[in-house]
Amino acid sequence: MGDNMISQLTYKEYLAVTVPFMLSTATQPLLGAVNTAIMGHMSEAFYIAAVSLGVILFNNIYWLFGFLRVSTTSFSAQALGEACEERRFLALFRPLIIAIVISILFIIIYPFIFSYYAEFMQPQAQVIELMRRYCDIVIWGAPFVLLNYVMLGWLMGQMIIRYTMFMQISMNVVNIILSFAFVFMLKMDIEGVAYASLVAQIYGCIVGFVAIYFRGKLKLSPQYVAQLKKIKPFLSMMKVNTDLMLRTICLLTINNLFAMAGSSLGTTTLAANAVILEIIFILVYFIDGMANGVSVFAGKALGTKDKQLLSRTLQIGLRCLAVFIAAGLIVVYLSRSYLISIMTNLPEVSLYADDYSIFLVIHPICAGVGLLLYGIYTGIGQTASIRNMMFIAVIFFYICQNILMGYFGNYGIWMTYSLTYLLESAILVLFLPQLKRKF
Repeated sequence: MGDNMISQLTYKEYLAVTVPFMLSTATQPLLGAVNTAIMGHMSEAFYIAAVSLGVILFNNIYWLFGFLRVSTTSFSAQALGEACEERRFLALFRPLIIAIVISILFIIIYPFIFSYYAEFMQPQAQVIELMRRYCDIVIWGAPFVLLNYVMLGWLMGQMIIRYTMFMQISMNVVNIILSFAFVFMLKMDIEGVAYASLVAQIYGCIVGFVAIYFRGKLKLSPQYVAQLKKIKPFLSMMKVNTDLMLRTICLLTINNLFAMAGSSLGTTTLAANAVILEIIFILVYFIDGMANGVSVFAGKALGTKDKQLLSRTLQIGLRCLAVFIAAGLIVVYLSRSYLISIMTNLPEVSLYADDYSIFLVIHPICAGVGLLLYGIYTGIGQTASIRNMMFIAVIFFYICQNILMGYFGNYGIWMTYSLTYLLESAILVLFLPQLKRKF
């Protein structure tokens, strides 16, 4: 494909790359929604609250090191472009070693993390006990989750897209099937959801290694292995991701403040907010998958110094985003009562959640543009703008929530959450002229 052809990016070319990312990315919140729904059909709201808090805890841990996937994709793609076997090998095994070290540290300090988290969130005693039963099992999946991040990133960088789709989608399908089987057929209660997640993570890790073995065609040599003994490249790899780590810390701070505020209003509020949030996440993760596709074309634009391709990518991306959000919100809002009933059959939770269902429409509209632009910024490597935007967002969220929650209660919490994402979208739009300086 020549430079002119690249500049004249078509919707077909854009969707051919973006749709697979959207489908595979969207399975992640679907898994969370299914687990929440399963717990929502237990006897008490404590189950939803416990699983939602447990999921937030492990998202805090895993999202913090989500750069393992992003950076591995970058290093893997560079190695592929250079056709360098040694770099292909190191692009996989260096982050694999980092992932193993991080996961071992988390398992060691997990008891302290759990105790601090429970004290920080201050849920009811029944919720803490159920959350402990859930988390004590899920923690053993930490090595497999982080290894999966690395393998997914490496496969994506090598353009082995079909296997990355299969790995992500099949892993989540296995998790969903096992959750139903363990909880409803084997009567394993909240432990059933935890064991289903653990088994699925192990399964995903096996699929990843099989895909790399058969499709990666890595060459091994003592010279390559010797390079793994050098410490400096590991430190450089960590330094590259500082901005993304800081962005994730800010994002997690907002999510924790949101959950803590809901928890302070009682278990029913916490459970209802979890139900609404899981439905929102399905739409949001589709948009996140779209951002991954946008990131690919933005990176190509930078590589060829093609400002026209960047503009075309932004134009097509925003148009497709508008169509998707319009269609998605119509479906979600019209079926909101049905979706909530799937998530829980507890009357007090479903009625309370229905009161806040308007945010199923408001939040994706506020967040959509910012989420898409995140893909543009990461593709070009303009991560400082993302970091600065998140610093502003955290300060805004903290101040705004303290004000609005006092006046509007739980509505104030949701208003703050959506307004924060609207602010993020606006800031990234304002930073767009800085991107063009890279060209």
